[in-house]
Amino acid sequence: MTEPVFFDANCRVGDTMNAPCPDVTELLDEMDRYGVAAALVRHGNLDNASPLETNGELARMLMQDRSGRLTGVWCILPEQCGELPPPDEFFASMADNRIGALTLQPFSHRWMPCRLAIGKLMDAAAERRIPILLNAFSGKWSELYAFLEEFPGNICIYVEKCGKWGTDRQIRPLLEHYKNFYFETAGYWVPEGIRDLAEKYGADRILYGSNFPQYNQGSSMLQLKHSGLDAGSVARIAGGNLERLIKGAQLK
Repeated sequence: MTEPVFFDANCRVGDTMNAPCPDVTELLDEMDRYGVAAALVRHGNLDNASPLETNGELARMLMQDRSGRLTGVWCILPEQCGELPPPDEFFASMADNRIGALTLQPFSHRWMPCRLAIGKLMDAAAERRIPILLNAFSGKWSELYAFLEEFPGNICIYVEKCGKWGTDRQIRPLLEHYKNFYFETAGYWVPEGIRDLAEKYGADRILYGSNFPQYNQGSSMLQLKHSGLDAGSVARIAGGNLERLIKGAQLK
């Protein structure tokens, strides 16, 4: 059987305020160790630093990846303070810096994750099919439900900081009601859980992720390989789904 191609949806690089974290070289070494072909990467210090700082630093870090295996994630802010350029200019800059997705940190950056604050940029991202990582909503279920209700047209990938054990009852209604909601597997330690989710909501809605550096890249990989799903479903979850989402974004 042909081995699936793994595209990790949940990786972080760059030092945080509290601790040193792996850099691009260390991530690439980890990927080689476990056989991961590509990774979606965000800055590790998003909670504590301005996006103007972390976005620029991540772009510079990605220049170290001569192989082109890493795709970056930039953080956005409300439009009212004029800290980011207009959407078209911002998206073009993403393309120029090998950035393929967005994230947001409203709780640590002190703004409300709602249409009044971020609607213009979110609508532009939805029109261009740019994925949005929802790592800031880890464990904040009321806020996550409200956010998705305001922005159902956006492609959203739920990414948790720790693990997803025990969160099925929170996640499944979102998979059922929001066709653009995607689920990433890091920390989802539920026996036969990936197979059950795939059979109920479709393998196209699930993405392999590791939560590197908190977890190694082999943990979620092993669970997927032994999920009991057919080879085609495993291949889509391993990397095909994320590759499709990244390539589908229209940045320019």
